[in-house]
Amino acid sequence: MKSKQIITMITLLVVTLAAYIIFSPADDPASSKNTGVGDEPLAGLEIGRIAAITLTTSEGKEITTLRVEKKADHWTVAQRGGYPADTARIEGVVKNLVAMKILRRVPAGKSQLGRLHLDEPGAGKTAAAQVELFAADGKSIKVIHLGKELSAPGGEGGTSAFEGGNYPDRRFVMLDAEPASAAVVDQTFSNANADAADWINRTDFFEVNNVLSMAVDYAGTEVTNSWKLVRENTTTNWTLVAALEGEVLGQDKLSSFAQPLQSPTFNDVLTGVAANLSTNATRITLGTEDQFTYTLTLGEPNTEGEFPMQLAVVAKLAGKRIPAKDEKPGDKDGRDLQWQNQQQQLKMRLALHQKFSGEHWTYLIPGHTVSGLLKKRSELLSSKTDLPPLGPVLPFPPSPPISPPQNPN
Repeated sequence: MKSKQIITMITLLVVTLAAYIIFSPADDPASSKNTGVGDEPLAGLEIGRIAAITLTTSEGKEITTLRVEKKADHWTVAQRGGYPADTARIEGVVKNLVAMKILRRVPAGKSQLGRLHLDEPGAGKTAAAQVELFAADGKSIKVIHLGKELSAPGGEGGTSAFEGGNYPDRRFVMLDAEPASAAVVDQTFSNANADAADWINRTDFFEVNNVLSMAVDYAGTEVTNSWKLVRENTTTNWTLVAALEGEVLGQDKLSSFAQPLQSPTFNDVLTGVAANLSTNATRITLGTEDQFTYTLTLGEPNTEGEFPMQLAVVAKLAGKRIPAKDEKPGDKDGRDLQWQNQQQQLKMRLALHQKFSGEHWTYLIPGHTVSGLLKKRSELLSSKTDLPPLGPVLPFPPSPPISPPQNPN
């Protein structure tokens, strides 16, 4: 082979190699996927295969990761000790991923990902939020990078009443870390954050109805502030148990006790050291008309006034129905069936409420949930003072004699 031909072949090889390096899909703004404007790139996603989702976000170099995963037949939040997850939120994120449509293709090279905020989490201000879907065997199904949010050109995204600007209504995304797949889609995925408190199920929680007894037991030096109230039914007044001499209950101070803890809420589930409560914790005990007893153990409030709380629930369910004295034989079967149905409902309620109880769950509840109950003993007593005693009662002085009327004549 002549030297000229060898030189030509080497030149062609160098040019080809250079072209591959320069125009490689890994860093080629002009390369494209088989998707275009209006397409739904994840329309074929097999939702039924998804068994876990991780969301990774970052602030500066600090990275936060959230993992929600299926355990048996329900979703849980790993960073909250496996507490039940908000299924509606999970379904919403997945639904938006599947339904997102491409508004504009923006295939970019690796060096251009920063301006789209599609860099890896931890990269600073240009980092993306990363969503990764996993199958039951732990294998990754899909990785989605969520980049910079955008507003529609010309104000199509709507105008903010507060800032006068446009609301974001679209976002840069990248699939499977491939710069060539970068695009603007018609979703913002505003719910795709890594704050575990936002992913726990706060819709389902216990509630207490028809309270007939309540007690607050303080510990340590506050023990003398403890108290217990009882009443015959929900329409009668409260009575102070073991009232001391001179203690008179102020019924006008008990308005917050009418239906305590009818709709309690919580802000988060605590784990680790934060979940441990002191043995000197305050306890609130409520007894209900249907023989349920709820005990709330409270830790010290935080700077926001929120209390760590653990719950215990027990119930005394009747083993058999006691017939009424005037019950007729023909009424027995119907009343037995009615009683059995009521007992079944009570058992279901007990099982549901006990899901929230035990030392394995410590809730962070807002202060207003229990503030109406956390009264000191003196705060329950009548503030009316006795009138000062009257002095000795003296007899009225005798009336002067009445003179007879004068005769004018």
